[in-house]
Amino acid sequence: MFLGTILNAQTSTEDFETESFGSTNFTNNGVTFNILSTVSTYDIFSSANLYGWGGTTADFSFIDNTGTATSAYTNSSLSIKTTSNLFKVNRFWVYLTNANGALVNTGTLTITGRLSGVTKFAQTKTTGFATSLGATNGFTLIDLTNLNGQNYSNIVIDQLTVTLGGDFRYMAFDAFTWVKDTGIVLSANDVKASKKETGIYPNPTSGPITIKTANSGKYEVYSQSGQLVKTIEAQKGANEADLSSLPKGVYTVKSSSEVYKIIKK
Repeated sequence: MFLGTILNAQTSTEDFETESFGSTNFTNNGVTFNILSTVSTYDIFSSANLYGWGGTTADFSFIDNTGTATSAYTNSSLSIKTTSNLFKVNRFWVYLTNANGALVNTGTLTITGRLSGVTKFAQTKTTGFATSLGATNGFTLIDLTNLNGQNYSNIVIDQLTVTLGGDFRYMAFDAFTWVKDTGIVLSANDVKASKKETGIYPNPTSGPITIKTANSGKYEVYSQSGQLVKTIEAQKGANEADLSSLPKGVYTVKSSSEVYKIIKK
């Protein structure tokens, strides 16, 4: 198990209404998410019409793959990935059509959560898609508290990927409800394992830390707002570093292959 105690969880919903048209990132509750595309191109779309899912409010903006949703673009996927925070997903809404723009139920949707490139969950939804506008404006709810009978809403990730299958070619992604974890720390078992192999300890720390790594490389320390606040050059083995100059809070320490959450007390 990589992650242990979770403190100060904050739930937010991103409706994309204040985001810029064509943007490939968005910021919600102080966290920046990058929009990554596979096969077709996803970015922020804004319209003069109420095409989005807004519940009881007007909704003009969402993420979609307008212009690259033809029959040639099969099995496209949208990923949203943070650079400085870990998160959990409660739910989101999707509008799904075939290459002709028709709402159909002959496709599949695979939802995958990853942490540092490692798959933490993956489920494929095959039924229950909206086939008419109705009360949801054609959007289908993807609820991770009960996805194929399983609850994935408590799993910590840094990347959510949604992949189209079957006849689905177009996807609009809206009303992304997620949980910001401002204090995820290594469990006691993980700290012990880190001392034997690789990792960063102690955690929490008043300042001094040890970075133990199997390879030489650069470790970057980011604040909760995503600002790079310190760079540490590490050699193979144990390396001593000091975070005493940093304010109290939660920091993300990243190398080319590892991501750690550190609490500075």
